[in-house]
Amino acid sequence: MLLQTKHLSKQFNGIYALRDINFSLEAGEVHGLVGENGAGKSTLIKILTGVYSLEEGEVLWNGQPVQLHTPVESRRIGISVIHQDRTLVPTFTGIENAYLGMAYPCKGGRVDWKEMRRRVSETAQALGIELDLNKMAAEMSPPQRTCLEIVRAMMNECKLLILDEPTASLTDKESELLFGIIDTLKSKGTAILYVTHRMDEIFRLTDRITIFKNGEMVETVWTKDTDKDSLIGKMTDNWSAETIASSRRMGEELLRAEHIQSKDGIVKDASLSVHAGEILGVFGLGGSGRTELLECIYGYRPMQGGQVMLKGKKEENLTPGKAIRKGLALISEDRRGKALIGNLAIRENVALSCLGDFAAGGVISGKKEREAVSAMVKRLQVKMASEEQRAIELSGGNQQKVVFAKTLMTHPQVFLCDEPTQAVDVMTRAEIHRLLREQADQGCGVVFMSSDLKEVMEIADRIQIISGGRSRELLENDGITSQQVLACCYHQ
Repeated sequence: MLLQTKHLSKQFNGIYALRDINFSLEAGEVHGLVGENGAGKSTLIKILTGVYSLEEGEVLWNGQPVQLHTPVESRRIGISVIHQDRTLVPTFTGIENAYLGMAYPCKGGRVDWKEMRRRVSETAQALGIELDLNKMAAEMSPPQRTCLEIVRAMMNECKLLILDEPTASLTDKESELLFGIIDTLKSKGTAILYVTHRMDEIFRLTDRITIFKNGEMVETVWTKDTDKDSLIGKMTDNWSAETIASSRRMGEELLRAEHIQSKDGIVKDASLSVHAGEILGVFGLGGSGRTELLECIYGYRPMQGGQVMLKGKKEENLTPGKAIRKGLALISEDRRGKALIGNLAIRENVALSCLGDFAAGGVISGKKEREAVSAMVKRLQVKMASEEQRAIELSGGNQQKVVFAKTLMTHPQVFLCDEPTQAVDVMTRAEIHRLLREQADQGCGVVFMSSDLKEVMEIADRIQIISGGRSRELLENDGITSQQVLACCYHQ
């Protein structure tokens, strides 16, 4: 047995993300790992790769206990991971990226580039990979970058390669190339831990499948002895939300996005529409393209096809600035990176999107700004020392309230909410739900996206399924169960 975990557990703030995991993987095996969002798959990967410390249980490598305190220690014994978000340096060539984390060979006191090229080329050729190693990573296509990461892993004498949603940004044809490389690695005795939400890939590639649910390991099964419906049933609690009140009525269509395609190919053909008075839930598994779809609609991510219509009027060349003026607002999942400027005061952050409202002749009226901001943060009950406190000093929940305060200052008609309750406490989550329902009741439209299926089912009137960069079923949230929703995500 190449890898085993015995009674492995991991807690965060007293809550188990993983509990009593007894997992095994053999050399030369392709092992699928499946589960809902938040099931614990990523936590297991981070423990095996030394990102998270091991607190309970043990990891055995070739039958011997090992301590994986750092990613370096994990790579040293032969474990490598390729994440959905590539970890290459954009301005480095293929050769330089392949040697990341490794010592450069030297000759006569200088870097031996010839030896580096020889070794990288030989590794790539042994895997049947063709790459222009002189190209920078930024110039490579998504499948070329994936191949380069595989080469880098094998340069470190990788014995276990973890692939986390490896085909998320690949076309079907590009995915076929990857599958061929996986077959080659398997034939050479390399173990593959394959993590994906795409059931067709799981059944095509794997020998065994392990199912995670709510941080626990449900079962390991032989792929040939199971089917999609059985797996989905084991992954979900088949939870159902309370029936949405039937008296709620939708008004006019405020936003329609049709056949959206992103230039980077992540969104392939996705559509949605939201009406006044409606909360439209959008649900998709990791790598589905759900976040990228909202960014396309908002004008943040470049599109190469499709159209966006607001109140029936087609909008051309939307940018975030134009979107705000047209009544669109995006609540980004990355509040610190894309929604707040941490070192600015709360007042400055809240006023940032509507400074023109307080200006006359190019001069901002500090009094008007302070009065408007004060009223908004009071309305949302932001807990703070003062409005001059830096946003970064607030708790996560209060930071998110500041994001909503800034958004409400622009009086949007349509809210595009991407993980709006991420990393907030239960009370703040309930407050955000109430706020969004209030906005819908006042005639706004809300697009609500969350990786927490239960949350989507609690708040949404309808649920639009996104899978593989494409829109799938549109479900009325009336007595449906989580298993039915997940079945739509997996049955592509």
